[in-house]
Amino acid sequence: MNERTVTTGNCSISSGRYMRQLCLMFLADNWLWMVLPIAICAILAFFVDVRFIIVAMMILFIVMPMVLALLYFYYGFSPEARWSIMEKTLTIGNEGITLTFTDERMKKHAIGWNDVLHIIEKDNVLLFMLKGKRYTCLMLPASIVNPDVTQALRQFATQAH
Repeated sequence: MNERTVTTGNCSISSGRYMRQLCLMFLADNWLWMVLPIAICAILAFFVDVRFIIVAMMILFIVMPMVLALLYFYYGFSPEARWSIMEKTLTIGNEGITLTFTDERMKKHAIGWNDVLHIIEKDNVLLFMLKGKRYTCLMLPASIVNPDVTQALRQFATQAH
């Protein structure tokens, strides 16, 4: 394998964009478990007792926001979230991705290709799905990566697996 590296310019994404994308991934995987209790309560309200609508509204307005708050605290304070949000430069090579942060308090961090499960392009964002927790990912704006770099990323990731 020849040694080829690509260095990007400074990039970061906003914390709101990071959490929005994370919530969309979570809801896409778990929508059934979120809708099912409300649907059951609606059916019970229609056939048994109208007060089940109150239970459905409690699920919708109290339980669901608390689930999303747990998602926020569990994934929003992870190191990967910090890596995505902080301004950084990426050096992409055969060994993996090296994150060099503009804030000197942050150390350089290397992510090996064996830690990258797959790369997803979604809503002008590149998601590097990492080993670990289910929604652990490094999120980058797609605008910093041109098509040649995207192709190189896919080749590096494929060669590692």
